[in-house]
Formats: sequence, C-alpha cells, structure tokens
Amino acid sequence: MKIKKKTYVLLVLVIGVWGTVTYKIIAGLNPDLPELNTPQVLAKANFKVDTVIDTFSIKTVDRDPFLGTITKPKTVQSSTKKRKTVTWLPVEYLGIVKNKNYKEQIFIISINGKQSLVKKGQTKDSITLVRGNKNRLTLRYKNEQKVIVRKAHE
Repeated sequence: MKIKKKTYVLLVLVIGVWGTVTYKIIAGLNPDLPELNTPQVLAKANFKVDTVIDTFSIKTVDRDPFLGTITKPKTVQSSTKKRKTVTWLPVEYLGIVKNKNYKEQIFIISINGKQSLVKKGQTKDSITLVRGNKNRLTLRYKNEQKVIVRKAHE
C-alpha cells in the first residue's frame, strides 16, 4: 500500500509541475493587453489654415553626379591678361649623385652661387625641383616652370 501512496503523491506533483509550465507558455503567448485611454478630441469650429507657398529655384550643377568631375561652361575672355614675368635667381645645374642600391637621385644645383643637394620635390630658396635627369632639370619658382640644361665640364 505504501508504494501506491508514493506513486499517487508523485503523480500529483508531476501533473502540478507540467500544469504550471503549460500555463506559463500559454500566458506568454496570449498576453493581456492594457486598456488604452484615448483622449477626447475637441473640435474647433473656427480655425485658419496657414498656407505657405514653397518657392524654389533651379540652379545649374557644375559637378557631374556620376564621375564627380567639375564641368564649367566655356567662357569667352574679353581681354587678355598681361602675364607678369618672374625674375629668376641665377641657377646652375652642376650634376647628379646616384647610389647603386637606391633609385633615389640627388641633384647638385647652384642657387645664387651656393651649392645645394636637392631631391625631387624638395624646395631650396623657394625654388622647387619638379623633375630631372642627368642632362636637365625642371624647376618651379613662383608658379612658373623653367628647364635648366647641365653645363659641360671644362
């Protein structure tokens, strides 16, 4: 008889646990919605509608939306601008120094009688070395470029 009592007690406990689990699942799937208090709408008989006219203008776009380049219309110049001539400092191209292990070249130039070692893109006395080879240099001074040829050794 004792075994049957234990079985009945355990059966009641199992049914209680599974009932609680089932109740929690069903309650979670169908939650109770809270009541919504809707405010009362007061109707106003006399009201004005402010209408603002939206004005706009279409402007020409100077940028290409696909390429991102700027396109400007060609303008006709009515007068020719006089270009100022830049007075260059006395510059001489004396030679080039090159290391066999590196591709970097160092050029020897003389500016106002002072010898300087200059690399490509470097600036000395506001004169910038743009490019060069063993025979000639291209220099920029006050936004004007000049090519200087190497003088032969005497």
